Amino acid sequence: MRYPVMIINRDKVARNARTVADLCGRSGIDVWGVTKGLAGDPRLAAIYAEGGFKGVADSRLRNLQKISESGLGLPRQLMRIAMRSELEDLSRVCDVSLQSEPEIIRSLDAICARRGTTRQVLLMMDVGDLREGFWPEELPQAADYFSALAGGVEIAGVATNFACASGLLPSRDNLERLVSYRDMLQAALGYELPVISVGGTCCLKIIEEGLMPRQVNQIRVCEGVLLGMDTAFDREIPYLERDALTIMAEVVECKRKPSVPSGEIGMRAFGEKPAFIDRGMRKRALLGIGRQDVNVDRIEPLNDGVRIVTASSDHLIVDVTEADSTRRKGAYEPGGTMSFRPRYPAMLAAATSEYVDVIFE
Repeated sequence: MRYPVMIINRDKVARNARTVADLCGRSGIDVWGVTKGLAGDPRLAAIYAEGGFKGVADSRLRNLQKISESGLGLPRQLMRIAMRSELEDLSRVCDVSLQSEPEIIRSLDAICARRGTTRQVLLMMDVGDLREGFWPEELPQAADYFSALAGGVEIAGVATNFACASGLLPSRDNLERLVSYRDMLQAALGYELPVISVGGTCCLKIIEEGLMPRQVNQIRVCEGVLLGMDTAFDREIPYLERDALTIMAEVVECKRKPSVPSGEIGMRAFGEKPAFIDRGMRKRALLGIGRQDVNVDRIEPLNDGVRIVTASSDHLIVDVTEADSTRRKGAYEPGGTMSFRPRYPAMLAAATSEYVDVIFE
């Protein structure tokens, strides 16, 4: 096996997918599985399909293209607001896209009409996160925006996202506002908008607590299924597997060294000035993984007694002085390996690094 590697336990992810689909299904909510956490890996899309998800969603057209070419046949949704330069590809690759700019929607409509296809659009609503989306004052003009579409775009509903740019959490209040915006748009447009879509994993808590408005009928999730975590609410989701993903790295050096550098300390390559605590002489292992491969601030050692000290682009330095004495002999010597549990940013970085292999087992 080559290292570093991220190993995905397929069975555990599949169990999580079925559990989430069942939870949401009891509230009449379809689940769309977000694939960007594993760079649009078709193997993840297949797990979503088997788990009863209605479609896949991603923020990158390149990822959705991979899934399209895999032959799974799942509906595909682009979550990131489309760039004008992407519209031709969008018209070929995606069934649904989230949009917030009328001119972009009209351009997509013209392209799709020329191709003889129809693509659905969900209008993004900003309910307070201040990322993308229509602001309430724009809604009365909706009929003017979309009354002259050529048939290449179907306005199918509204959508919003939580806990990203500003960390806004979903609540009964802002979700009911989303429903009211849908109702305002329906009145302005004069036809039904059947889909109300929300993202991401943090919305599961609202469903669990019975606070999700009954009109919401679609959810986009990723982190909960892959990691069993809900970062927004800072919780481990009790009914989901939390150890489905592991990052493993190989030891390339292990030596006793002082815990404080010698000489004047300046800025590191990544622009911060580090601080060190004098712990005396320590046994330090150097691993063949670094900031170019993974977000080292968002991984957690699985080996007892291992403590992350610092990292450069190419190496992770860990203190193994108090490491688990039951480990096999030589585990912390060159050629041995260490395992880490990733959080979402670390998973995302590892999946998109060409230097980290991703294995399903």
